[in-house]
Amino acid sequence: MVQRTLIFRRGSIGDAVVSLPALSAIRDRSPEAELAILTNAPVMGRAAHIEAVLGRADLISEYFSLPPGGGGISSMRQVRSAIKSWSPDKLIYLSEPSSIISLLKEYLFFKACGIKNIEAMPFAQSLREYQPKSDNIWESESERLLRAVGLPWPAKLEINFSDEEQNQAEQIITDKITGNPFITFSIGGKLPDKDWGDANWSFVLEKLSAANPSLGLLLIGAEDESVRSAALAQNWRGPVLNLCGKTKPRLSALAMKQAIFYLGHDSGPMHLAALMEVPCIALFSARAKPGAWFPHGDNHHIFYPWEMADSVSNKAGFRTAGSSILSIKHDEVIEACRKLLI
Repeated sequence: MVQRTLIFRRGSIGDAVVSLPALSAIRDRSPEAELAILTNAPVMGRAAHIEAVLGRADLISEYFSLPPGGGGISSMRQVRSAIKSWSPDKLIYLSEPSSIISLLKEYLFFKACGIKNIEAMPFAQSLREYQPKSDNIWESESERLLRAVGLPWPAKLEINFSDEEQNQAEQIITDKITGNPFITFSIGGKLPDKDWGDANWSFVLEKLSAANPSLGLLLIGAEDESVRSAALAQNWRGPVLNLCGKTKPRLSALAMKQAIFYLGHDSGPMHLAALMEVPCIALFSARAKPGAWFPHGDNHHIFYPWEMADSVSNKAGFRTAGSSILSIKHDEVIEACRKLLI
């Protein structure tokens, strides 16, 4: 009989990407098992569902969605009924830790779904904190999740794109960018304390375009970021392709694949770009310990308010930032871009 494993992971694009190493390692450990994900439904379409990144293929065969805000008794009963019908043998907790009270409620819900074996519930303090790696760099959320399940980094990340997806993305770029080298830009972030501000971004984009007038610009983001992104790029001299809200995350990832680099906030599109091995010039606020949410890979240029690193909590899921991102100077960002454009 095939083992069925339910993975609990809340979040959207970035959360899906950072969970990929643990998901791939779980798949490597149990190649014959069926994996399903229990996640939260997006709120008012502002964020993409995890399925929009992971898809339905060899890795994940089923998705169950909790209603936004927890929902009512009726909707929770529907989710419980669907999970019980799927009949998972065990659940693996791969999400940022809830509060202890909420964690207990989640545990009771999992039990009410008929799940007897529950792994990696973050009751222990060690799973509720990021561990230091080196001088002022902390383990990533991906590494914390692997530590929670006791597995090594996988040899390969299990995300596969169909020929149709790859051809469609290539056609989009060919039709609109017309052979020009291009960069990807995303305001992303969605939260005020992760936002560097329109004045800074407009200044950087205008300077880059003036120095590289034939350079293309690919705008990636959600539908509600389309107008703002277009306004920031209004003085761009080369070809501009605004895909905000027009392509699903998997297609957006493939469209970014040939970009010289990604430029923008700490966001889901940033993690997608890193997944496609695109160098990232990424701006962070001091919302988490440095390293916790940095893009995977060594070919990135990270801007972070390092002077605030010691004051930031190492608790997973704990966020404080204020206006810390505004300490980043636009001249430094322009110089990082210039080095990759030489």
